[in-house]
Amino acid sequence: MKNVVEVMISSSKELKSVRNLVLASLLITVHLLLDLFTIQLLPTLHISFEFLASATIGMLFGPVVGGMCGGLSDIINYILYPKGAFFPGFTISAIVSGLIYGAMLYKKEITLKRCLVTTTLIILIVDIILNTYWLSILYKNAFLVLFGPRLIKNLVMIPINTILMYIVLKKVKEISVKFNM
Repeated sequence: MKNVVEVMISSSKELKSVRNLVLASLLITVHLLLDLFTIQLLPTLHISFEFLASATIGMLFGPVVGGMCGGLSDIINYILYPKGAFFPGFTISAIVSGLIYGAMLYKKEITLKRCLVTTTLIILIVDIILNTYWLSILYKNAFLVLFGPRLIKNLVMIPINTILMYIVLKKVKEISVKFNM
């Protein structure tokens, strides 16, 4: 428990640096740009790669900043590119994703195993459980009706997201060490 508190305090201190705030803002912008390339399969099912920006924010700045940036990016995305009515459940999902990325990746070695565990947690907790629940509320469908196709799509995405996350985060880590970030 003490380690969790220390990580949260350390992450919140990242907000004191103007350089970190600017970099986090730029990564939110990257998140918004990646969201433009979302592939919509069904109204309740899509493939996107904005998770890479969220994972980078979590790795660099921790769970506090990751959660804040997740929530902000969801709200800004809705303001700039509304895709229907605003639903706060998805903002909660974005915050939870940022918290998980930060908790799993902040100040830790980037390994394929760590990326796999992080991706699996995000997909299980956020994509399969939370987002399916929000969609069942939003579209007035039964949870189990949405669950099957979303489960299959997300299970297929685990290895793809894991490999992409590993490649991107290793490169970002290399760059951040080079520039003493």
